[in-house]
Formats: sequence, C-alpha cells, structure tokens
Amino acid sequence: MHDPGPAALALIATTTYYIAFLIFRVSARRMEPLRGGRPFRVARLMLTDPIWLGGGLLLFLGLGYEIVAFSLLPLTVAQPVFAVGLVLLVAYAVWFLDERLTPREWTSMALFVLATLLIGVSADPAGDPVADATLAGTLARPWPMLALCVPAFLVAALVWLVGDRKAGGRHARRLSGVAYGIGAGACAGLAEAGIRGIALVHADTGSLGAVLESPYPYLTLGFAAIALGQLQVALQRCRVAIVAAVLTVIGRLYLIVSGTVLFGEAWPREPGPFLLRTAGFGLALAALALFPRHEDGPRPGGRVKAAA
Repeated sequence: MHDPGPAALALIATTTYYIAFLIFRVSARRMEPLRGGRPFRVARLMLTDPIWLGGGLLLFLGLGYEIVAFSLLPLTVAQPVFAVGLVLLVAYAVWFLDERLTPREWTSMALFVLATLLIGVSADPAGDPVADATLAGTLARPWPMLALCVPAFLVAALVWLVGDRKAGGRHARRLSGVAYGIGAGACAGLAEAGIRGIALVHADTGSLGAVLESPYPYLTLGFAAIALGQLQVALQRCRVAIVAAVLTVIGRLYLIVSGTVLFGEAWPREPGPFLLRTAGFGLALAALALFPRHEDGPRPGGRVKAAA
C-alpha cells in the first residue's frame, strides 16, 4: 500500500473510537449501579446522561471514519491499523488511571498484539477491498447472517445475567473485564460487519436508497446498541484496559469471520499467509484462555488483583 492516506484515516477512526471509551468510563462512574438484567433502564440512564451522549457522538464519528476507511482498505490491512489505538488506550489506563495489570494479564496483552500483527501480515497487500463480495447471495439467504447474530446475542445476554448474579453474593467475586469484553466484542464485531456491508453496498450501487434497503444499517445499529449497553456496565465494574483489549480482539476476530461468511472474503490460500492467519487466531484464543475470569479488590481506578 503506497498511499498512506487511507491508513491515516483508519488511525484517526480508531483514536476517536477509543477516546469515546474514556468518556464512557467517566460517565459510568457517575451513574447508579447498572444491571444487565434491566437493559431498558441501562439505556435510559445512558441516553439521559450528557457526558455519555458526548462520548456516543464521538464514537459514531469514529465509526463514520471507519466506513470510509473500509471502502479504501482491505479488511485485514485495516485491522492492525485500528489496533494501534488500543495500545495507546492501555498505556493511558496504566499511567493515568492507575490501573494495574498482573504479569499474566500483560502476557495476554502481548499475545493479543502478536496475534494482530500475524493477522495483518497474512493479508494480501494487493487485495481489492471490494473484491469477491457476495452481497446478492447474502441478501437472498438470511441464514448465514442469523448464524452469526444468534450466538453473539446469546453470549452477550449470558454474560449480562451471569455478571449480575456473580455480583450479588456476599462472597462473590466480580467477573473480570474479559467476560464482558467477549460479549460486547462479538456484538461490536457484527456491528462493524454491518459497516463493512454498508461500504460494499454503496461501492457497488452508489445509492443511499440501496444502503437503506439492505439489512446492514439495522445490523449495525442493533448490535452496536447491545455492545454499548454491555460496555457501559463493564466500564462501571471492570478495568478499562482489560475490557477494551478483549472487546477489540474479539470484535476483530468476529469481524473477519463475518466477512468470510457474509461477503465471501477469502481466507488466505497460500501456505505462508494461511499459517500466519491461523496462528494469529490461535494466539488470540490462547490469550483469552490465559486471562483471569474473576478479579478481587476495589472498583476500576484503584489497584485491582486478578484471580484465576
């Protein structure tokens, strides 16, 4: 890729995206305790909080930049650029928010970074960002989309409900950010797949009407709403560095899988790129398995001790 403009745009998108995370965290710490089992109350508290609304506007600005970047970059070239902002966010959380990560968590973070690099290197630098898109087949047969949507929704619902139950016992340990990040990340990945679909439909037709008639705007809005609700609950209970890291990695993995299922974006066929992509997925899953599932100690902002 010789033109740095699209990559710079993708970097602006991810920076804007993660600044919104920090604003959401400030908003979450001002709110009354949020419960995943009461999603409409969570939505009301979010939509009536001016700080959260400011973060939401910034988030959707970042998503708008992503739509443009997706139309200019192959998916797996854009992905590592988007992940750069995560490194900056984790650094900010550690240095300025006094969040502490255990050696085990730092190891998981390192595996995440390495997985992202491997997936990025596995991309074809000459790939066409809109090549081989099977939009007509996807629209004619809704089953592939349902096969992606149903698991993401169920995982998010389960994490919400289990998180509430865990928090209620006198001796219970709170779920760590990895659990919330998995649920929110799957939904965020689907929302971004919807953005990918919007970019492809617009590139194919040049028509706003065709975009609105497709399912992709509604896929984006619906799963973005679920992801935002779970993210807000997570930022009130967990460390932003852990939540953001897991959400980002799960979201990107789900996005690549969604691109393959919905748009026919090919997995690398050459042995080298194939092994790199497979190793990247394997390392990301290993990092998830390594993260502690519960944590002890004070709420985010103080020193937190992770427990396996």
